[in-house]
Amino acid sequence: MTKNTVKGYVFAILSAVIYGSMPLMAKYIYADGVTPQMLVFFRNFFALVPLGVLAYAEKKTLKVEPKILPKVSLIALLGCFATPMLLFSSYNYIPSGTATVFHFVYPAFVVLGGIVFFRTKAKLTNLLCVFLCVGGVMMFYSPGGTLNLEGSLLALASAVTFAAYIIILSRFDKGQLSGFLFTFYIAAVSSAASFLLCVFTGKLTLPQSVWGLLLCIMFSLLVTVGAVVLFQQSTFLIGGERTSILSTLEPITGLLIGIIIFGEGFSLSVIVGSVMVIAASVLRAVLDMKKR
Repeated sequence: MTKNTVKGYVFAILSAVIYGSMPLMAKYIYADGVTPQMLVFFRNFFALVPLGVLAYAEKKTLKVEPKILPKVSLIALLGCFATPMLLFSSYNYIPSGTATVFHFVYPAFVVLGGIVFFRTKAKLTNLLCVFLCVGGVMMFYSPGGTLNLEGSLLALASAVTFAAYIIILSRFDKGQLSGFLFTFYIAAVSSAASFLLCVFTGKLTLPQSVWGLLLCIMFSLLVTVGAVVLFQQSTFLIGGERTSILSTLEPITGLLIGIIIFGEGFSLSVIVGSVMVIAASVLRAVLDMKKR
């Protein structure tokens, strides 16, 4: 195993752990008076300057062709606005680990979206992926249980928007806009959309302490800059398929944080359901690897 391969695996694991730690940071930020809507704004806004610097260093310009902005905006609204807005909101209703696992049902929606909208052939392996996701989520439900319906629907909706984001992103011409410049415009559009939403819904709140503000800045830099850069570098070093497989550490991290730090309960059915959902994500990544 080469040095670059080792670095690629380490970068992918660190990226997944950072993403999986989002609920931990979000809980403390919410406790300081920040709304989920405002956290989405902070996540993107505080990352604009470092992303702009990195983009300029890479491309020597921040200009893009106006004709590609509508598609970039759609990708941003789905992936970095609607998805975190729904997922962060679900933390207020259901355990953060459960929300993260529900979000990882997105491979099933990617498969279904391809079949419904792009006439993709319904292969047995793809249907198995869907079965694992659906079956895994059903394991979280128990008759007479207390699992909140609103929170569950919010987390599942985040999986739908993220799947739409992946489908559209996979059909985007990377030659027109890529790298840090692409991420910069994604963050810019998402910042504007989340700010307007906060204004019109009355959710425009600021942290009540300096510590809360610092947490928001750290959250933004760790997630939007740190995890994104680590994921990109891992993809360059070991390939997108292996990086995708390692990204399944995200729901595992979320579950462990929920259990260890927040004292969230778990049962055998929850463990089995989590394994089924994560297995579906691994299966999807392995199939992509074999296909390529």
